[in-house]
Amino acid sequence: MHVPFDPDVVERLRNAKRLQGEGAAGGFAFDLELSAPALAVAVHAGHKVRGELLPLMRISEKERLYEEDPATDRMIRGSANAVWGLDSRAEYDLNRPPGQAVPLTAERFWGVQVYRAPLPGAMVQRSLEKHEAFYRFTGSCVRVLLERFGFCVVYDIHSYNLSRQIEKGIRNPPLFNLGTALLDRPRWGGRIDAWLRELGRIEVPGIAVTVEENRVFTGAGELCRRLTGWDPRILVLPTEIAKVYMDERTGDLDEGLIDALGRGLRGAIAAHTPAPDR
Repeated sequence: MHVPFDPDVVERLRNAKRLQGEGAAGGFAFDLELSAPALAVAVHAGHKVRGELLPLMRISEKERLYEEDPATDRMIRGSANAVWGLDSRAEYDLNRPPGQAVPLTAERFWGVQVYRAPLPGAMVQRSLEKHEAFYRFTGSCVRVLLERFGFCVVYDIHSYNLSRQIEKGIRNPPLFNLGTALLDRPRWGGRIDAWLRELGRIEVPGIAVTVEENRVFTGAGELCRRLTGWDPRILVLPTEIAKVYMDERTGDLDEGLIDALGRGLRGAIAAHTPAPDR
């Protein structure tokens, strides 16, 4: 097993008390203290599309927004360690393997045709380079956390459209869904159950807080698959939040609910993060 990393980034992380900024290609941002064995990640928070691709897109901005996870970056920022996407998943999807990350066909984007015509190979390659840069940076973070603490918990935060699940026939979809299909329960069962409990303790005004496991999603995305495969000391917790905090179709946000969810989620992460043996 091998954790990919960038030697220069690892050296900066080892020496810095706090590191903030964006990736060199601008596809993600980060705020890291590396003072706890935890990393909060929001891969679908981004909405940007680079300029050369915008004229080629058939999909509208609102259609893109419907498939993105708005404000999930705001919900994790303030955690000890956070990394979040800045680019739209309509450009490339960090939660899919490279061969499926760029939505060249409607089947890769919920039946929606993203581009008017096939993309030139060079454009696809530039998107895949940003995809790989994210994973090399994340690997660098994880590598340092494993060096310092001997383990790492990754809080893989997403949001989902309630309307789509209801259309599928799922009654009363939960506010929080934890996907555990790829997790080693014999090894991590206590930590998994503790995260479910912490999610259930979150309070959101006017919203019934319900928590379920594998009800609407099973957590089989690329982030969980890849990081879990890197090292058995990495626990990834793919956590979905229902989009109760926004109008799914217009993209209008409820700032009060975003603040409440963010406070609750950051508090849950802090409470759940295991105390390191120093």
